[in-house]
Amino acid sequence: MALQIVPALVLAIGILFFPFSPRWLMTQDRDDEALEVLKYIRSASTVDVLDEYNDIKNEIDFERQQAIKSYAQFFYPPLRRRLILGISIQVLQQLTGINSIMYYAPEIFKQAGLNDQRASLLATGINGIVIIVATVPAILYIDKLGRRFILISGAILMALSMLIIGGTMGVHGYTYVNETTGATNVIIPNRTASYVIICFVYIFVAAFAFSWGPTAWVYCTEIFPLSMRSKGTSITTAAQWGTNCIVSFLVPVFLESITYGTYLIFGGFCVFMGFVIYLFYPETKGKSLEDMDVVFGRSVFATKSFNKKKKTIKYVERNTNIVFTPNESIQIYRF
Repeated sequence: MALQIVPALVLAIGILFFPFSPRWLMTQDRDDEALEVLKYIRSASTVDVLDEYNDIKNEIDFERQQAIKSYAQFFYPPLRRRLILGISIQVLQQLTGINSIMYYAPEIFKQAGLNDQRASLLATGINGIVIIVATVPAILYIDKLGRRFILISGAILMALSMLIIGGTMGVHGYTYVNETTGATNVIIPNRTASYVIICFVYIFVAAFAFSWGPTAWVYCTEIFPLSMRSKGTSITTAAQWGTNCIVSFLVPVFLESITYGTYLIFGGFCVFMGFVIYLFYPETKGKSLEDMDVVFGRSVFATKSFNKKKKTIKYVERNTNIVFTPNESIQIYRF
């Protein structure tokens, strides 16, 4: 228990060296400090920094005029779609079964054949190390690969892992009821099958750690404008922990009653998640908070934006025609 004080102290001390958010500083009318922070955190030219500064300033001025007065406004466009997507991604994150794996890992490893308590706890400790190490690729590549690719690929890997765990346990295991305690236990006499299950538990945890673990939180903070971010993220976070509570109470019941079927259910949810992200969740990679109105102003189907031909304005001058070149991006400049 005392070891948990260490990361808390690291966070408490380290946060003192973090700069304030430029957007927050500007909402407090500390514009000069905001500009200095932007220069510090952006490895970009002075012109680009000033452009971003002006965009944030204009957005904050607009949001002050259109500021949300109550949570009820989330139930009307244009915020309703973002709220639905934010709540859904947090609920689906819990339906992967990750916290059930983390909470009941000793019991799961026992089902996989590690009947010794020490071996089960050791496997659980390794499980924790895997989730920490696998988070590193998410930190390094989330802005390169994009949110959609990471979420979909993670869902595929988690689905395969859960289905293989459940399938292997169903084929090679058998259940018996302990007459003393009344508990239902799973016995897997095949040592190879046990190793396969343990291996894919680790693969599942690693897949979650580089995909749905961090990315779901990032996505929810990106989609809401600054004036409603705190309200929006509070709702999505409440949905996440509410689902976590429900799943945590149901899993031990499922492990007792349907044993390996529990993993098949979670695998099915992971397949469903991949389709949901592909169909409904637009890409937010490389988009600022000021761009989100455009991103979510398109069709509710995220795939439609990929099929539209893109055009660019090559040359514009008074009293002349605008020339469009197909298959290139539109660039809009603010003067």
